[in-house]
Amino acid sequence: MLIKKEYKVGEEVWIYGIGASNKLTKGQVVAELDLSDKGYGNDLHYIIAIPSHIEPLLEIRTWHTISQDDRGPVGSLRNLKEVNPADNKKIKQLGYNNEFYDSEEDPTPDEIMAALEKSTDGLTHKPLHIKESKPKRKYYPKRKKP
Repeated sequence: MLIKKEYKVGEEVWIYGIGASNKLTKGQVVAELDLSDKGYGNDLHYIIAIPSHIEPLLEIRTWHTISQDDRGPVGSLRNLKEVNPADNKKIKQLGYNNEFYDSEEDPTPDEIMAALEKSTDGLTHKPLHIKESKPKRKYYPKRKKP
């Protein structure tokens, strides 16, 4: 799969982190910025307009945090797939489960049940020892001195 690392002004993109839900939000690239002279890395930064009820919300992102389609994931996680296929398990744990990250290394349900049974074998609890309550001390009022 081709990982898109450069976007054009007017192009539709999807990003995470807008709102409380962990879903992709559609936006449009409205400008490109080169912030390498300011110490923000050599990658181009894109200003993305996300439509809202009041006015567009503007986000500054690099290709690492932009998804090129509505299925996700973002560019940096797509790049992990090409760099090292062994990272697929970690990517699935992060919540990016789709057909893009299928892995043969995942345990089968039978292996999971066998591991659970093995971990619970030999577990015993010590018997409970209930302490008997001590008798309450009687209260004797103090005598008044004559």
